[in-house]
Amino acid sequence: MPAKSRNRVSRFRRMVRNTIFATNIVAILLLFSSFLSWRVSPLKTNLFSYIGIMFGLIFLVNIIYLFWWVTFKKWKLAFVSLLSLLLCYKPVTTFFPMNIFPEKVPENCLKVLTYNVEGFANENRKEAREHPILDYIVETDADIVCLQEYLVSKTGQSIRSQRDVNRILNKYPYHAVTALEASGRYHIYGLACFSKYPIEMTKEIVFNSSFNGAALHIINVNGKKLAVVNVHLESNNISAADKKLYGDFIQNSDEVNLEDVTANIRSRLGRGYRIRAGQVVKVKEALSELDVDGSIICGDFNDTPISYVYAQMRRGMKDAFASTGFGPGITYHEDFFWFRIDNIMHSPNLKSYRAKVDKVPYSDHYPLTTFLKVE
Repeated sequence: MPAKSRNRVSRFRRMVRNTIFATNIVAILLLFSSFLSWRVSPLKTNLFSYIGIMFGLIFLVNIIYLFWWVTFKKWKLAFVSLLSLLLCYKPVTTFFPMNIFPEKVPENCLKVLTYNVEGFANENRKEAREHPILDYIVETDADIVCLQEYLVSKTGQSIRSQRDVNRILNKYPYHAVTALEASGRYHIYGLACFSKYPIEMTKEIVFNSSFNGAALHIINVNGKKLAVVNVHLESNNISAADKKLYGDFIQNSDEVNLEDVTANIRSRLGRGYRIRAGQVVKVKEALSELDVDGSIICGDFNDTPISYVYAQMRRGMKDAFASTGFGPGITYHEDFFWFRIDNIMHSPNLKSYRAKVDKVPYSDHYPLTTFLKVE
């Protein structure tokens, strides 16, 4: 091969190698930015919130680079990639817990279930004979059940009434329904808690929102008073048209402009990030005023584990899925949006076991369960 040709090939290889290395550095920097996603409030900037929502892709890219360098025996570069992943152990294992060998569930544990039921959209007709969500709840035999986007009729004429629900969930002698502003003359929309143990008090934590809110319950479990907060934080208000645009891009990126997709979703997400930052403060303040034997926060956070809201909600608490689950634990699964946004958190004096996402196809969310024991 002529010297000029060899030089061109050598320069091309060097350029490719440098480009790959440079993009690897960018991926590593984005991985480390996940710590800032936990610390920087969206009231200051949304930049790190967007990095947080992309963490799954960022994590995957860094794994690919690690295998790339190993495959081509670039051991120093492989070491840099591996070291970066190890240094980001906390966000990585929060996003993708690796509890391969879960502990055995001891006796006398509470089973807690949280489930965004999407208004019972697939079954909430008076004439409907099947009620898979309610049957699923019965089958789980959970001790405390927290539901979001709970919709029942006041009259029982068009959709299922509270009396119908009580009849099906008859193993739960105690229940509390919190009606949000979106409730109307003939229906109740909001949050619901069903319990095998006495609900001694229920108090709404009021948000400036028609469709979102939180309810604080004091539940007496064999003489122990537990505070259970059922939350549905501000939704991102991504419409069906927005989801279709995103889905079209995923399936055929040649026909849909990426800039249109990102601008559309960014405008929706930014507002939600800022509102949720204020809502989480209200929830934590309500809990701080209580003298109880343990606390549980569960529900639909509408934010990922790599987010400011998640980190603020987790302060002084433990995440049951991060502590005992395995994998990404996706709970929202519609229109190519796959995220873990439903959580069960608990005070340190409670211990969690075997948190699990059940992939039942009755809502746009999957339910999350865990076992809790007072230590």
